[in-house]
Amino acid sequence: MQISSALVGLLFVALQVRCFLCLDLGHGALMGRITGGEEARENQFPFQVGLSIEEVNDLFSWCGGSLISNQYLLTAAHCVEKAISITFYLGGVQRLSPRQLIRASHPVVHLHPGWNSQSLDNDIALVRMPEAAVFSSSIEVIRLPGMASSHANYDYVPATTSGWGRMSDESDFISDHLRYVVQFVESNEDCQYSYANVKPTNICMDTTGGRSTCTGDSGGPLIYHDPLQNADILIGVTSYGKKSGCTKGYPSVFTRITAYLAWIAELSGVVYP
Repeated sequence: MQISSALVGLLFVALQVRCFLCLDLGHGALMGRITGGEEARENQFPFQVGLSIEEVNDLFSWCGGSLISNQYLLTAAHCVEKAISITFYLGGVQRLSPRQLIRASHPVVHLHPGWNSQSLDNDIALVRMPEAAVFSSSIEVIRLPGMASSHANYDYVPATTSGWGRMSDESDFISDHLRYVVQFVESNEDCQYSYANVKPTNICMDTTGGRSTCTGDSGGPLIYHDPLQNADILIGVTSYGKKSGCTKGYPSVFTRITAYLAWIAELSGVVYP
């Protein structure tokens, strides 16, 4: 089995950023955890989906995703743009022990039409699973922002991100357990001090104390708990971070969900007022 040079090479020096894509070679892969995070409890993130992605020539990778309906999930475009098959792990905090396992040999993947693999603009994709998720306390959808909230920026509110990504830049071991961190959303103006390429279609998270997303967390969720609705809202999809390391204090960059509500609604039918 080979490791894709494209997956290893999703580091581009000109922008000094890194996609949070990890290599999964099966049960003995190089893998890790959210840096500086806590272990997730059972059913804490029932919308979190693990994606084992196969490309041509037996090349494999691992990403996260967020369930938005019984058959659709959101993830990062850079995770699935070359996928020839995807195995979906639903409902488990242990990475390889899901409550429901779905395999798609010819996955239906909708990359955003503006996706640019060089700049990472519009790093978002909708994936349709070939069978429906079986809802339970372990498997549920995450709400999207309402259309009326499409101009909300979420600056300086606490937000939660979760995944099976590395615990530190030195980690090279599998993490079987889902982890999460709670940090504040950073304004795009502040984020641009670290990344000149940040767009209005991005949303950034402060990583003070090395509490951050890292390699292996791509495509996973950024969640805001809306006190008015008493509901968790998906506001971001994990996209990239600094090439120099996950624990250096540079912001994590996500794709901003509010920028894509009409596109998501058109393809999936999922829309909130």
